[in-house]
Amino acid sequence: MKSPALLLCLTVLLSGCIIFDKKSEAVTFHQLASPAAVTTHHSPILFIPRAIVPSALRRPNVVLIDDTGWVRIEDAHRWIAPLDRAVSEAVGRHLTALTGLPASTQSPTDEHLVLLLTVDKMEIFAPAGPGRSIFAIPGTTANTDTATLQLTLRLEKSDGSLLSAKTISQSRPLKERSATEFAQAQSANLAAISAEIAKLLPAPSPSK
Repeated sequence: MKSPALLLCLTVLLSGCIIFDKKSEAVTFHQLASPAAVTTHHSPILFIPRAIVPSALRRPNVVLIDDTGWVRIEDAHRWIAPLDRAVSEAVGRHLTALTGLPASTQSPTDEHLVLLLTVDKMEIFAPAGPGRSIFAIPGTTANTDTATLQLTLRLEKSDGSLLSAKTISQSRPLKERSATEFAQAQSANLAAISAEIAKLLPAPSPSK
């Protein structure tokens, strides 16, 4: 006669093999848009390590968060690459396109500059009054809803000496509160911030 413990174990094991015929929602992947960039100058090389991002954003999913702290995780929408890497890579391509300077996410052996990026905010700013939270009225939005991006940067020499430090913010209106609109608006914000960063870079050396 089988013991109760053995029967319990068999029940647990068999229950783990059950497959339910349920179709999962297709996943849409998003990326931060950036231009194809061609290097036209030899130096200075820009080393851009992975950005520091808020803990709520450290996940594959696109996260919609508003400035009151409400968070909605989009299960069917994901970033095509980790957000900390995606921000740095997109900024690097923008800066190369704007200045012709080479940018790398790997530490160069040659003399270089270091651009440290911290994402302070990557959120939706909703208007005051009824519907303040992004969850209050699902599927609707006010014209004043915006996607806000704020980055703090430190530009250093390779020996660690500081060249510049600045916090830059950009916002774009949202047609609707959706992951697709959010990703597109934040791509535009990142392009505008990159243009501001380009103004802080030293003049390039002649190409060799």
